[in-house]
Amino acid sequence: MISDDQATVNRVLAALPEASWAHFACHAGTDPRTPSEGCLHLHDGPLPIARISRLELHAAELAYLSACATGQVGWRHANESIHLASAFQLAGFRHVIASLWPLDDRTAATAAERFYALMPATSTAAHAPYALHAVTCELRAALPDRPHLWAPLVHSGP
Repeated sequence: MISDDQATVNRVLAALPEASWAHFACHAGTDPRTPSEGCLHLHDGPLPIARISRLELHAAELAYLSACATGQVGWRHANESIHLASAFQLAGFRHVIASLWPLDDRTAATAAERFYALMPATSTAAHAPYALHAVTCELRAALPDRPHLWAPLVHSGP
């Protein structure tokens, strides 16, 4: 686990080839005009889409991007999939959880906690879409009139 001031660009890049699951709870930067300029904000600086998408991660299974707008498509490029979620898929992650818009911190933490509690203790993330669906249903039941809180997370993958 890499956290806090240890979550530097170089340490994260060095750890990703060995990680089958990766969870990012940080800030993300997106630019609707130039979506390829998006990045995760780590302790010492940005980890850009271009750098992530060039990785070749052979053990990659699940990337959970608990950061704002990691799956948001820019309005000028609505027919293109240039965002952090697609960068992680290009890098090799079979399953990616991302957000379509900014996340509420408390709801994001609750969603992640419930997601991992619902995931079976296996090395694969084949159950990820079902776990995320269950989490979304739970949040919707608890917050029916606040879809901006329960609807931002999406799954990409098989």
